[in-house]
Amino acid sequence: MPRTAGPPRDAQTNLPAAEARIQSVARAKALLDAMAGGEWVSLRDLAARTGLAKTTAFNLVSALVDVGLTERDPKAGAYRLSLQHLVYGKAVERRLDIAAIARPHLIRLCATTRETVNLALPGPTDAVIVESLEGTQSLRVSSYSGTRAAYHSTACGRALLAHQSPGFRKIIYSVGPLPPATSRTITDPEELEHILESCRSVGWATEYEENEMGSACVAAPIFGPSGDAIAAVSIAGPSARFEPDNIERLGKLLVAALAEITTEMTRTAAR
Repeated sequence: MPRTAGPPRDAQTNLPAAEARIQSVARAKALLDAMAGGEWVSLRDLAARTGLAKTTAFNLVSALVDVGLTERDPKAGAYRLSLQHLVYGKAVERRLDIAAIARPHLIRLCATTRETVNLALPGPTDAVIVESLEGTQSLRVSSYSGTRAAYHSTACGRALLAHQSPGFRKIIYSVGPLPPATSRTITDPEELEHILESCRSVGWATEYEENEMGSACVAAPIFGPSGDAIAAVSIAGPSARFEPDNIERLGKLLVAALAEITTEMTRTAAR
């Protein structure tokens, strides 16, 4: 009997063509994941992180350079993600409409705490407060909608900066000396790095009279479907009310509320 021809096979891998295509895409994704920190990564490290042979890693990452998804430093023989990924990221963000999803949660936080609640988005050199709900306390912090929040001296900024890549933070520090907003503002990058590590550990960031005398703030990040910090929410009020026990209470309240927002955005993005 004549032998029945099987499905087409890839000439290089001898795998069925469809399986070979999936394998190539999976390997390319592994390389992109290995560069997700934003730093330059050597070919040797790419191969080690992905488990690929150096020749395979080189061929695939070179193809990614050719189509504009990665950049190559020819002198160092290193690679990193290209800015094209920002375009893709912004396209996904537009689908999410963070402010609309977060608004009901912000209203509840404002009503529960009676303090001012702010929603901030990351910008190139600082955060931007896009929504602000003023508290109902007789003594309260005014709303900040439309203002910028420095990454180093505000809780919102720190909550976002803590989850950016080390390379991004180095750029923020290298632009120039971190300006003091008050006499309490921490402007030393090394000291700030310790604070950001604490932010990542406990889940929220704080500042006490570092951005404005007489006021204090606690903030936490909102994570997108890919795990990136795409926004931050802060609770702000007079510093006299922000004693350590109250800061911890507000921090835990924020983390719980923002986890709900993250879950909701993930469901929205999947639709």
